[in-house]
Amino acid sequence: MHRYFFDLEAEGFDARDDVGVVLADARAARAEAVHALRSCAMAPLPCGQAAGLAMKVRDETGRTVLRVALGGIVRGDVAAQCLSA
Repeated sequence: MHRYFFDLEAEGFDARDDVGVVLADARAARAEAVHALRSCAMAPLPCGQAAGLAMKVRDETGRTVLRVALGGIVRGDVAAQCLSA
């Protein structure tokens, strides 16, 4: 078992994990990072604004073992409705 730390990066906002989570291996850490980013991505996105989210995963030594990123932008009919409101 190893302790992994999950640092959130979101458009100028960074949150460093100082507690971490004990997991079996890097594969489990990857799954945890993807799950956490999916949860963050559920937040409303302002119309026409791009959003980028990333999760940097560090091990007990502080070494970055992986980085998972998601991005998105509201486009199409929904964005047009927002601009005309």
